[in-house]
Amino acid sequence: MKTTEMLELERALHSIELILAARYGDHEFAPWSGPTNLGELPPPAQQVVLRRVEEANKASQERAAIHFCLTSAARLLTVTQLLMTEPVYRSPEHHARRLRELVDEIRAGARSAHRAALMLLGQDAGLAGSVDGAAQQAAGRNT
Repeated sequence: MKTTEMLELERALHSIELILAARYGDHEFAPWSGPTNLGELPPPAQQVVLRRVEEANKASQERAAIHFCLTSAARLLTVTQLLMTEPVYRSPEHHARRLRELVDEIRAGARSAHRAALMLLGQDAGLAGSVDGAAQQAAGRNT
């Protein structure tokens, strides 16, 4: 029988997964590049376009940071669930392997949170390629 705490963790994890699936898919992170004829525009129009591009890119960074914060939270909730269940250890090696796996998941959650912080600071240059990887990892982890 599951405890109330375990049910609450499951609900929280499910809510995060729904948000990730519905709101923060890979298509959300493509920066907007604006028109390709920027040099042909008069200087005031160029400034308007450049400001819009900057605003769109900042919004994309924030959406990506939200994605990685949610991914981090989901990983850490999963670890919490595993820690709250009483495992049956077949051997000391099995116990050590489980602990290593949990530590690896905690580190992955911390990396996702750190990545979100870098994105907010505009210091994450690998945004496009790694969003796909993170989404694939999250999907694989939850299957």
